[in-house]
This record gives sequence, structure tokens and C-alpha cells, in this order.
Amino acid sequence: MKNIYTVFLVLLLISCSVKESEKESVAQPHANTSSPAVESQHSGAQPLFTKEDIKGIWTSGETENASFRIDEDSILFVDSYEYLKYEFRNDTLIYMEDNIPFFKARVIKADEDSLVLSNEDGVRRLWRFND
Repeated sequence: MKNIYTVFLVLLLISCSVKESEKESVAQPHANTSSPAVESQHSGAQPLFTKEDIKGIWTSGETENASFRIDEDSILFVDSYEYLKYEFRNDTLIYMEDNIPFFKARVIKADEDSLVLSNEDGVRRLWRFND
């Protein structure tokens, strides 16, 4: 039953990012071309981000609550109060279930105020949650 909730939550997050990517594809006429930020991530250079950069409480701004909290080795999804293990390798956030990766998102930007993730469904922008 826990697995069903986890899968449902991930699908919900993906659907939210799809809406965001649809908005961005309208604003960017060359949506099929890679941005310089994404290309620099793939160039084999030193990773630009560390696990410390992504740790924190993040919100998409869709509600007044936080979306999730990234800890040292897990992500707490606030609405469902469920933890999900993750790994962070070469600027890629990898969701794990029973030590099996099932979802990946590349970190495009991570600073003190914002986190931008990209996956096959599009780009998702998040901000640090402040009470």
C-alpha cells in the first residue's frame, strides 16, 4: 500500500512539472534545443552542485505549504508525510525504492533561494520555503 502512495505522489509531482514545462515551451520558441546550463552539465566537467546545495525545504508555490524537504538521504513529501530515499550523483537526483532507481531529475540550478530540476517531462522551478 505504501508503494501505491509513493507512486501516486511521484505521478502528481510529474504532472505538476508537465504544466510548468508547457508554459515554458510557449515562452521558448526553440524548446527542442538544449540550454547552455544543461549542456554544461553534460560536458564532463566538475559537477556544479553538491548534495548540500539541494538540501532544504522547497515549495513550488502552488500552495501555501512546502512541497518537500530534502534531507541527507531522504526526501519528505509534506502533503503525504512520506519519506523516499534518494541518491545524488553527478548533478542528478535519483529517487530510490528498495534500492532500485525509478525516477531521475537533473539539477540545473541550486542556490540559496531556488532549485531548478529537469527531467524527461520538462523543467520544474522551486523556491526555498520560508514560514
